[in-house]
Amino acid sequence: MTGETICDLLKPLIGMPGSIFVVARGIGQIGFAVTDNKLTGVEVRPDGLVRLDRETGWTVLDPGEVMAVAWNGNAGHASGQFL
Repeated sequence: MTGETICDLLKPLIGMPGSIFVVARGIGQIGFAVTDNKLTGVEVRPDGLVRLDRETGWTVLDPGEVMAVAWNGNAGHASGQFL
């Protein structure tokens, strides 16, 4: 997956509560809770990695290792909505 695709999928979720999940090659599902720590920004860095900014920190992903992105807007349910 490209960094631009990940950004396009996540930008509409900025400020929304819920959980974001990515499936990373060789690791599996990784979750980012954004219910109390909302997503505040997402961008492709000059080195091609994707930076997710949240209210209290940030995360950097290698888009080449991401196989799927999911968002669950209902914190009470574990299943995600694949974008």
